[in-house]
Amino acid sequence: MTGAFAWLNDLMIWLGRWVPRLMLIPPTHCGVRFGPRGGACELGAGLKVYWPITHFIIEVPVTTQSVQPCSLVLPGKRVGFADKLAVPVVSLCSAAIQFRVVDAVKAATSSLNLHALIDNRASAAIARHFKADLPWTDWIKLAQSDLEHEIAAYGVKLERLDVTQSGSGIGLKNLADWNYADQVDGKSAVRS
Repeated sequence: MTGAFAWLNDLMIWLGRWVPRLMLIPPTHCGVRFGPRGGACELGAGLKVYWPITHFIIEVPVTTQSVQPCSLVLPGKRVGFADKLAVPVVSLCSAAIQFRVVDAVKAATSSLNLHALIDNRASAAIARHFKADLPWTDWIKLAQSDLEHEIAAYGVKLERLDVTQSGSGIGLKNLADWNYADQVDGKSAVRS
């Protein structure tokens, strides 16, 4: 019976596109309206009217947002008895990031998932600038400036990047598959 009236459903959907729609954009968001020629413009908070046959509106949150990337396992500094070990010394690092969207059109048109993008770029910046022999305040400043520059292209401003946890230890997971390159001379440690 549903197949007999499917044409009626399609007709009602088609007719509904010709009726103007109302959309309420809250003060914590900006709207981005996409037009028929591929253009996009930013809309402020409030009640907006649009034609669904020619336009499409999405909401982008513009208040401060936070992301906590997964903890990173980074190569650590070998000191004392660790020089004689055949297992890797690792440093663990967790971070917390606060950011704000400053250009809603850039954020909506250049990234599908902004939280995942910030998470990935922050993890990459921390891993790229991590140095086991430097104090964490020095390399986190380098990572923060790198991340600020990198996410500015997506219309995002970094407000804070804080290290929430850090520590060091010995990496014992998956020793059978282990291929660890020493930071100092680049030699690969082999399992005996």
